[in-house]
Amino acid sequence: MLVLMVLLAAAPAERAKDVAARLPIARTAMREVHLAAAAISDQSLRAAVEAMVMAPWFPRESYAVAHPAEAERMLHEAGLLEGPLQLPPERGTFQAGCGGAHHAYPGGLPVHAWAALLHARGLAESYQRVYGVKLRDDWLVAAALWHDAIKAATLPWQEDAACGPEPRIAGAGAHHVLGIAAAMVRRLPDGLVLTIASSHAPVYGDGASQVCGWLRAASIVANGRPLPAPCPTTAPAEAYAMNTADSDYPLTTTATTWYAERAPKGWERFEAMIQDGNDVAAWARAFRY
Repeated sequence: MLVLMVLLAAAPAERAKDVAARLPIARTAMREVHLAAAAISDQSLRAAVEAMVMAPWFPRESYAVAHPAEAERMLHEAGLLEGPLQLPPERGTFQAGCGGAHHAYPGGLPVHAWAALLHARGLAESYQRVYGVKLRDDWLVAAALWHDAIKAATLPWQEDAACGPEPRIAGAGAHHVLGIAAAMVRRLPDGLVLTIASSHAPVYGDGASQVCGWLRAASIVANGRPLPAPCPTTAPAEAYAMNTADSDYPLTTTATTWYAERAPKGWERFEAMIQDGNDVAAWARAFRY
């Protein structure tokens, strides 16, 4: 009872950390995230990814941090922002991060990142077996862990156990553009930056214009200038794999919504999830024929 009283009095961020530490799937996912990041063979890339996992945010040397009003003006003039430019006031915690509508619980961020990495590696195996094309595992790991990391900062936990709301930049959740901007500031390879950007839309058909807008906005946020080159018309194979790997939200959103409708409300929902394992497992058990 004393523990429950302490938790009830704690700030939302602290309550989220406690839930993530006790939720088995979140603990496992975070361990796998750390192991995957530590195994990146390229030393500089490994350091950048591990830093993002330790403290999700874009670097303080970003142009928009030093010149927020000017960055906001440039984004408005480019038609990439409606309303004010809202930068999260502090770094987030990857381990307790909300994964968005499809992983809306403390620890949902590392669960989503781990799942995306497994999906990407499965695609890589099939590409190699079927087409003889070998994808760069370092890039798949980096993109899977990086692409949503800043949700930890842009989707803060609230008193009622909701996360967010999240501002939008260039038609996407702010985390996406800020994550691309962070990759630019950290000087990740151009192809990897494009792979991260492609997680939410492919460089194909209508998706190409979306990716272009995100890259343009990220360049302003990171460097204070538009893209120095024309928008890409194609992308590395890793980018297409990452786009597919990140697209399990129809199932996970369905499971999250179903579970939220049936579980207790507020923070009690997460206590129930600790007992049930996770929302996808509970949903699957309910619909097993």
